[in-house]
This record gives sequence, C-alpha cells and structure tokens, in this order.
Amino acid sequence: MSVTALHNGAVSLDHAALLGGWRNTDDSAGGVQRIVLTGSPDGLRLRAFGAGRPAPHDWGETEACGYAPAPGRPAAWAFTATYDNGARRAHVWGYLKSGLLVLTTYHAFPGAGWPVPYWTREFFHRDPDAPPPSPAVPHPPGRADRATASLGPWQLDPRPLVGLWRNVDPAAARLSAVRITDRAGYLVLRPHGVWTPRRHDWHQTVGCVFADDIRTSVAGAFTAYFELAVGRVDMAGHLDRRLLTIETASTVDGRTPYLVQEHFYPS
Repeated sequence: MSVTALHNGAVSLDHAALLGGWRNTDDSAGGVQRIVLTGSPDGLRLRAFGAGRPAPHDWGETEACGYAPAPGRPAAWAFTATYDNGARRAHVWGYLKSGLLVLTTYHAFPGAGWPVPYWTREFFHRDPDAPPPSPAVPHPPGRADRATASLGPWQLDPRPLVGLWRNVDPAAARLSAVRITDRAGYLVLRPHGVWTPRRHDWHQTVGCVFADDIRTSVAGAFTAYFELAVGRVDMAGHLDRRLLTIETASTVDGRTPYLVQEHFYPS
C-alpha cells in the first residue's frame, strides 16, 4: 500500500512504511499496547491503545507528523504526535528499526502534586491479523506547539544531563555538540550544528525534563524545541548508559521534513 500525503500543506512525503497496525512486543507492558497509523488527505493519523482492564484504553485518534531520514528523501521512517486530555500530555516519537517500530513516549502532568514527568521506550511488531478496531474516540488535533511539560525546579533533578556532550561521529550531519546547563533547576540547552560559522550556534532554550520512572526524582530525558531562521526543530534526548541519544525532527520551509538520531558522549 502506498500513500503520499502532504506535510504542512507544502512538501509531499510517502508514509507507506509506517502505515498499519503495530502491537507491543511485550504483552504485559503497562504503557502503550497497540497503535494504528493511517494515511489521510491531510497527512498522517495516529490512534493509540494504552494498557487497561478489561480492555485496552483507547486514547483516540490524533494528527501525526511524518519525517524522512534526510532532506530530499521522499519516504517517511519516523513520526511524532501529541495527546493532551488536560490531565496528562503524552508526546510520542516513533521510528522504524530492523522491522520494528520503536516508540518513545514523554508523559507530563499539569503541576505539583501529580506524578513526576517520565518517559518510556517500547518496541512494536506489525500486527496484520488484528481485528479492525471500533470507531475512534474523538480527540482534538494534537501537535505540540511548545514545551511538552510544565516547567519548574520542583519537578526533577536535571544534573545527570548537565555537561558538554560531543557527537560520537566526527562526520555527523546534524549536531556537533550540545551544552546542557542547570539554572536553578531549569534545564537549558545550547546545541551547535555542524555548519560554519562557529559551528552554527542554535542559541539556547529551556527544555523539559523526564524521569526514567515515576518513583524517582532524577531526570534521564528531556524535550525541547527551537525556532531557527530556516524553520522549526523539535528535539528529544535520553540517557542510555553513558551516552546521550538525541533525536531532532526538523520542519524546514520548502524541504522534506526529516528526523535524525545521533549519539553523544560527555566531554
């Protein structure tokens, strides 16, 4: 099946590789159990089903944004989407890897007294034999326009993320380094691209931090966004042992939107 859709009404992108039903490889997972990605005249739609009893909880259907692996490539390999019901905001990042769909979800809550913001990573395989779901629960269109969590030093300790992080790949095509600082509990990010002059300083922005688990107060991941002269870049990063994995989803005027995943070591 091949579907060509419009991204932001400008650049065409083929979402065919993402479309269809996907089921969590772990049947006992407590997060997302199943997702369905469909094409539409406006682009890409995501419907997610979370863990629930006696039946999975239908999150409803929301708008998703597809991304190619590089500018000028016509086929999508990744997507982002946002769910927000007022009590919880979930920013979803997904990408294809070796026949699986890797889903990273950043969960945030409205304020103090709620669970700490946390992130999860789950793996999905294709589910071609799944019965068709019942009609989707209506859900407001949901792309994250700004930060994906409430900001505030009361939330999490950002120090594990703090420092200068350099790309492990000297031939990197996107970022050469990212400096992360802690300012009174707020996470401040300053990336440097690979282009000259001065390694293309993106300047700084305040990010949102997420724990690996709701029972901890230490940050292990973040999200942020940048409004550059050429367009918008959404960023998400998480610690994996001693490396920092950063994904950048770029929407540039007149070019195919693309998502790049890179790895960084502490300098």
